Amino acid sequence: MKIRYPQMGIALAVAALLAGTCAVSAYAVPETDAAGTSTAASDTTAANESDDTLWKAEISDYDSSLSLVQYEEVTPSEEQAAAIQNATTLKEVTVPIGSSGTEGSANIGAAVSMAASVSAGQFAFTTYGYGHCVGMSQNGANNYATYGGYDYQSILFHYFPGTTLVQEGAGSTVTANGVTGSYVDIISQIVYNEMSSTMHPEAMKAQAIAAYTYIMFNGGSVNNVILKPNPPQNVIDAVSAVAGQALYYDGSYALTVYGASSGGATASAADIWGRQYDYLVSVPSEYDAEYDPYYGVVTYMSVDEVRSRIQNAYGVSLSANPSNWIRLEVGDSGYVRSVNIDGQKTVNGDAFRSTLGLRSARFAYVCG
Repeated sequence: MKIRYPQMGIALAVAALLAGTCAVSAYAVPETDAAGTSTAASDTTAANESDDTLWKAEISDYDSSLSLVQYEEVTPSEEQAAAIQNATTLKEVTVPIGSSGTEGSANIGAAVSMAASVSAGQFAFTTYGYGHCVGMSQNGANNYATYGGYDYQSILFHYFPGTTLVQEGAGSTVTANGVTGSYVDIISQIVYNEMSSTMHPEAMKAQAIAAYTYIMFNGGSVNNVILKPNPPQNVIDAVSAVAGQALYYDGSYALTVYGASSGGATASAADIWGRQYDYLVSVPSEYDAEYDPYYGVVTYMSVDEVRSRIQNAYGVSLSANPSNWIRLEVGDSGYVRSVNIDGQKTVNGDAFRSTLGLRSARFAYVCG
C-alpha cells in the first residue's frame, strides 16, 4: 500500500506507518474566482462584521459537570508568572483597566492521527477540539480558572493577546436576537446559555466580557447568540462584577469570538477565516489538550460516503484513488488552512471539515 508523507511533522508519518495505511499529502494553491480574488475564507466566517452565522459547539455537548477527572498542577516559569502578574495588575487609572502582551503563538505542532487501524475502503479522521476554535475556549477558560488559578483578566489576555481591558459605563443597553435590555439582563442570559451555572466565576466573568465586546463590535446588536432565561444568582453576580468592561484593540472593540473547546491550542483567524486579526492568533490551551472529551476523537467513514459528501458539496468528479482526494495545507498549531481536492480544487479547511461533519479543522486522516 502506498505511503504518503504530509508536511505535518514526523509523528503523523509514524502513525501512518504503524497503522499500515496511507497518510495525507500536504500542499495548497489558493482558490480564486474569475476576477482573481481569493475565495479561501469560509462561507460561515464570523470575521465579517456583518455576518451573523458564527457557529460554536453548544455547551450541552459536554457532560453536566464540565470538571476534570484528574489533573496535574503546573507551576509556571518565572517568566510566565511575571507575564501573568503584569497582565492582571490593575492600573491606577479607571480606563483602561489593563492590557495584555502583544504576542500569542502556540507552535505546538501538527495534529497527529490516533487511528490505530483502518479497513480497506475506509477513512479514519482524528479531530481535536470542537467548533471553529478561534478566540476563547470556554472549557479552557473554566479549567484555567479552576486548576490554573487564572482570574478573568488573565483568561482574556491569554486568549486575546495584545488587547486592552477598558471600563465603560455599566448602564449600557444591548440587543441580542431582537431582545433589548440592560447589560446585566442580556449578558447574564447569554452567559447562562454558554456556561450554564456550573463553571468557575472567573470563567463566567471572562465570558460576560467576551459576549458584551462581541455585541459592541457588531454595533450593539447581534442575532447569532442564544438567550437562556432565568439565570441563577451566581451567574448574575459574576456578570454584575464586570458590568461595562470591554476588550479593545487599537482603540476599537475587539472581535472576541469564542467556542466550546480547542484542539490543545486555539486556531488563528487567518487560518480559519482567511482574515488576519493581530489578537486572534494561535495560543496554547493546555487543559483542552489534556482533558477535553473532544481531543483526539476518531471518526470512521466509508470511501463511498466521503466521495458523496465531497462531490455533492464541490461539484467535482473524484478519481478512482481515494488517497489522492484530500491534500492538506496545515497552518498554525495543526489547523487545516486549506484542502486540495484531488488536484482539482482548493477550498477552505474549516468549510471542508463542515462538509465532512468533522468537529474542528484541526484534523488528520489515514485511509485504507
